[in-house]
Amino acid sequence: MICIAESGSTKTTWVTFDARGREIDRSQSIGLNPFFVNSDEVAHMASEVFAQIGNEKISTVHFYGASCSSEARNKIIADGLKEVLPNAQIFVNHDLLAAARATCKSKAGIACILGTGSNSCAYDGLDIVDNVPALGYALGDEGSGTAFGRRLLQGWLYREMPPEIEKAFNETYNTDKEEVLINTYNKPKPNRYLASFAKFYSDYRTHRYIQNIIMEVLQDFVDRHVVKYELAKSVEINFVGSIAFSFRDELSRCLQQRGLRLGLVIKAPIDELCKYHIES
Repeated sequence: MICIAESGSTKTTWVTFDARGREIDRSQSIGLNPFFVNSDEVAHMASEVFAQIGNEKISTVHFYGASCSSEARNKIIADGLKEVLPNAQIFVNHDLLAAARATCKSKAGIACILGTGSNSCAYDGLDIVDNVPALGYALGDEGSGTAFGRRLLQGWLYREMPPEIEKAFNETYNTDKEEVLINTYNKPKPNRYLASFAKFYSDYRTHRYIQNIIMEVLQDFVDRHVVKYELAKSVEINFVGSIAFSFRDELSRCLQQRGLRLGLVIKAPIDELCKYHIES
């Protein structure tokens, strides 16, 4: 049996197939980001995931995860899985490669992630060949939920919101400057806190003020990442992630303004990623 796992910092989706490519099991666990978990924690979670299937039946695991971009971090995941699945082949790769394989399959293209954070790469149909660096929520994450939240809070704190949007914001969140600053600078996972405000854009997306910010934030991502790739004007620009999926129409307009073509936009890569492996 083959298992495909796609993991972010929040959750991991595990999908197991038999030799004929039929789905046998699908489950979710906590996210297994090697920045935050060790091999023992990975092993513990894997033992729970594969308990009902039978560890000995798993021959191959393709694990794609956030922060799995170096040998040292990938080894944390691989060692944990190997402890539970000693006879299985273990392949650990970055979630950016998952995005590329899910959206581009075996074609060249640009693959982007717009979720809580953001990232992008140029893909030649087999491997990632270029990557404008992702700098995280403090220095980067353009186009992400974090960027949308940061921009909304700036507009509120700097008194830039139209009265009706400010009223809606206050009724929705009932917060104050002190709470915002504590959550941003003193509490853990400030990126998730900032990204939690992104839903406001979906609720009020028809308002000109909100629509302008949506376009500004997405255009910032296109200009700082997508246009930097030599392939950009000759291939489709593909996206995965909740933010990309929610604002796919705006993304299309942003790309058109730069003479670029929108490709596939999917909320989560796991189903298309499974197709990639089963059909390969």
